[in-house]
Amino acid sequence: MLQSQQGKFERFHSDMRSSQAELYLILMIGCLIWQPTRLHSEERDSPSVYQAATEAMESGGLARSQQILQLHLHVHKRDEHARFQLGMIQFLRAVENLGRGLYDYGLRSGGSNTWFVRLPVPENENPSEISYPAFLRLIDSFRQELLAAERNLALVNGDKVKVPFQLSQVVFQFAHPDDERITLSGIIEGGRQFGINFSDENPELLIKFDRGDVAWLRAYCHLLAGVVDFYHAFHSADWFDTYAKRFFPRVKPRNPFGDGPALNTVVLRDPNRLHEFRKHLMEVCRLNAETWRYIHSERDDDYEWLSHPGQTDQLGMTLTEQQIDSWLELADYLEEILSGERLIPSAILKYMIDGSEEGLGLNVAKLLDEPPANLNWERITDEGINAKYLEPEDGRKLVDVMMLIRVISQFNGPFGVSAALRLN
Repeated sequence: MLQSQQGKFERFHSDMRSSQAELYLILMIGCLIWQPTRLHSEERDSPSVYQAATEAMESGGLARSQQILQLHLHVHKRDEHARFQLGMIQFLRAVENLGRGLYDYGLRSGGSNTWFVRLPVPENENPSEISYPAFLRLIDSFRQELLAAERNLALVNGDKVKVPFQLSQVVFQFAHPDDERITLSGIIEGGRQFGINFSDENPELLIKFDRGDVAWLRAYCHLLAGVVDFYHAFHSADWFDTYAKRFFPRVKPRNPFGDGPALNTVVLRDPNRLHEFRKHLMEVCRLNAETWRYIHSERDDDYEWLSHPGQTDQLGMTLTEQQIDSWLELADYLEEILSGERLIPSAILKYMIDGSEEGLGLNVAKLLDEPPANLNWERITDEGINAKYLEPEDGRKLVDVMMLIRVISQFNGPFGVSAALRLN
């Protein structure tokens, strides 16, 4: 009995020594792979992390690249280069996971210009059945991943941060790993029809993303998250029932005996989402100003993503100073509307709704933060806009439609539309 117990004890120690040896081996390999990285991003000069993450992306996809960067940042929390790269990978993974969900439901994406269902996913011959709640969950998961990317990007503050990234190496695995893959450069290539012209001298689409691009990507995360919030705010099941069959082969019908809202009524399902929508759009406006403050301060011309007129745009879409100024003016204008500083004037309200009171403008911030339970157009035309959303126009900034038309005119034509979409 004693010998049996002693044998078990010795085997236990042997197993422990073996496990310790394996642990030490892993740590030694880790020390060889993860070379010491200086804490301040301005001082970091080792490309090892970038190379490891890039190689992992090529062999194991975006998920593997994200894992490597997260492990590195667990130790080197102040490495802003790696954090910027992680934010970009997280953004791309959010797109990939959205595409995977759409593929699972058999999305027919050809020719679609509708939000969230325009990704070029491969054809799925055995799709799952999609329902309205399932679609809501899918796009809300997309939103959560975008905001996780934005939170990482928000920690990047160094002016000198720069991350080289070959867009041709980014592959989206929307379907199973062995099925058709979609490259990011292929998606961008599709933009030629809208006026995008790649530089022939940069076939691999090498971009050196810098500090201005941090703010730009944060703005895009907020913009897309805001669109999801806006969609979630309203009871849109009827819209889904009407249009889903255009995009998905198997749509689960709702209870045929359920009563939906009247056709002229918009019903809120989650009013707080409109408040979140407003906050996201205000961040988009603020980050646009930050983006161009950094870009205008650049004196180099180093494989730029967004460029000022003195630089070379790698997509062949260099903006004029007049376009940039107009865009920033529009962002400032929109921020004033969303903050309630600038009112929708009674002249516009009277054009839309007969009987609107002269001299009282609409405060959009109040409307989005404290929306009515439903928006019935017949009631609004009969009774007018609720007084709690209206404020005296005297001494207040008002929306000028001609100003908006003037700014929009700077982006006329196919190329202008592409430039505006890229600016977010």
